[in-house]
Amino acid sequence: MEALILLLIGAIALPILALAARGDGQKRGKTAAAPRRARRSRCPNCGSPVIDHGSYWECGWCGDHGN
Repeated sequence: MEALILLLIGAIALPILALAARGDGQKRGKTAAAPRRARRSRCPNCGSPVIDHGSYWECGWCGDHGN
């Protein structure tokens, strides 16, 4: 009898613990959007990292720019 009670408690508690261990706070079936990664480009003139302004880039070191 005790073994049956422990089995029932385990069958109820195990899924609850599994959901709590996920830790991301999201509901099932929903996925988070992947974060946008910055484009890692270098200036063709001097090799310094460039600043991306969306439709164009600009080098903070030598001032070169482009699309």
